[in-house]
Order: sequence, then C-alpha cells, then structure tokens
Amino acid sequence: MWTEAKAPSLAEMEAMAHEVFERLPKGFRALCEGVIIRVDDFPTDEVLDEMEAASEFDLLGLFSGHRPAVPQP
Repeated sequence: MWTEAKAPSLAEMEAMAHEVFERLPKGFRALCEGVIIRVDDFPTDEVLDEMEAASEFDLLGLFSGHRPAVPQP
C-alpha cells in the first residue's frame, strides 16, 4: 500500500535522475554535454531569497546554470 511506502534517499533520487537521463534520446543527451545532475535536500538560503520563497518546501525543483550560445544557421 502507498501508506507504507518510504521516500527515496538523496542517493536513490540522484540515481533515478541519472537513469532517466540515460533513457533520453542520444541526440538530446549529446546536446547536454557537461550537464551536472545534482540532488540536494533543500535549496540554499540565497536561492530561497532569489525565488522569494517563504519556506524551503516552496521549491520542489530547479534548473540552475546557463545555456551556451547556439550557432545560428
């Protein structure tokens, strides 16, 4: 039953993220070269302030980083 289910650990969540990433199409993964997948318990205070979040539970996911310029045809 779902009431007996346990939340996954951070290590399990990170492993799941990597497994899902590996199932994405090869062409898409190639465009993601250098992407780091990282799972943290909670966002930093700086992120909470930037997102104007009242609580660490207000933010359930976040992409952080920059996109390199894509050459125009």
